[in-house]
Amino acid sequence: MFKGNKNASEAPVQNSKNTYVAEEIEITGNFTGQGSILIEGTVHGNISVTSVVIGEKGSINGIINATNVIVNGKLNGSIFCDTLEVMKNGYVSDEVKVKTLLISGIVDGSIEAKEEITVDNNGVVHASTMKSKTITVTGDFKGAITASTILNIGSTGSVEGEITVQNIKTDEGGKLLGAIHTYEKKKKPELTEERLQA
Repeated sequence: MFKGNKNASEAPVQNSKNTYVAEEIEITGNFTGQGSILIEGTVHGNISVTSVVIGEKGSINGIINATNVIVNGKLNGSIFCDTLEVMKNGYVSDEVKVKTLLISGIVDGSIEAKEEITVDNNGVVHASTMKSKTITVTGDFKGAITASTILNIGSTGSVEGEITVQNIKTDEGGKLLGAIHTYEKKKKPELTEERLQA
């Protein structure tokens, strides 16, 4: 369908089942559909499908909306999904909003996960903000971090920056450097007679 020339497509591509973008292909255009896409080439555009895998040689410059995403190449742009795994060779920049996140590569930007974030031994994170209920760090983190339930720092973990937590557990050997604040849940405004009458 696509040749190896640059800017092969300017129109949105309707994805019905599975799509493969080979290493030598560069595409400018958006992908939408219900299937999955494996990218080993370069895509300049937004992707809205069920499942996305960016291979080791793959690169996306755009926004991803999907259910499941694995990044082993480069994503320069925002990502919105349920589960995200940034593998050892993976790089993600900009905004990340997910349910669960596993980082074994590099993430640089703002991160928010509804449930859980794990930064494993190989993971490196530079985040303006990183927020979740449970955060486990056995790799390196720098920036502002907020854990509304617990922050776990493993024996190989390093957390440096502005730290806001409900609970914290640090294994022997784990490093913690920065200002620590207690996480407080936002209170709902009370209904008073004045508010009810307004």
